Amino acid sequence: RAVVSNANIRSTIFNLVGEQHFDAQFIDDAKAVRLNNSSCQVYMALKPGESFDESCGDLLFHSEHTGFDIDAMLSRNVSSRTFSFYYPSTRPGSNRWLIVSSTNANYSDWANLPEAEYEAAKKDLVESTLDCLETYVPDVRQKLDHAEAATPRTFEHYTRHLAGSSFGTKFEGLQVSRDLPQQVAGLFHAGSVGIIMSGWLGAVNYGVIVSNDVDKLLTSSQ
Repeated sequence: RAVVSNANIRSTIFNLVGEQHFDAQFIDDAKAVRLNNSSCQVYMALKPGESFDESCGDLLFHSEHTGFDIDAMLSRNVSSRTFSFYYPSTRPGSNRWLIVSSTNANYSDWANLPEAEYEAAKKDLVESTLDCLETYVPDVRQKLDHAEAATPRTFEHYTRHLAGSSFGTKFEGLQVSRDLPQQVAGLFHAGSVGIIMSGWLGAVNYGVIVSNDVDKLLTSSQ
């Protein structure tokens, strides 16, 4: 028998199984695994029949900040955004034109905001995003049908990701993930653990690796 967890490696160990079932050193290593940061997104749908210039491309990176500054990248005072543009030609079956803005975020900046302040912050995020987007789609406000924001709290609520983490853990999670079956026989992990094992690429890379491990276990006695 085998179980493959696609949850965060920390929640797999501490919530699904329980640390009492692991060696002390393994638990120390697991506790040292850092979560990745979270993110905010603003989803924008244009009115039926409205469009934007396809010269915007598929991805557009916008930054108003000089130099590399991790604190600025994560700040609620957003200075860098990634816009994703979705066209009917790339989404067969839909005639709607959509835009998504993505920004990095600290979970702690959003987690404990009072409800009124939280809602105001989300509205401000939408408005500042539209202000920025108008540089590339000048009449976007007139064409807009609906816009809404997602925050680290949103991702935590709907995905159950610890602290709303966008891509699981940082690189040290990979070794802990690989060592999991040595601690609990038949228990495997294929979640996001480090940049090459995250997102769609990670699903392909790590999913294939772990499925091969599972297959070896299940067919070893045949």
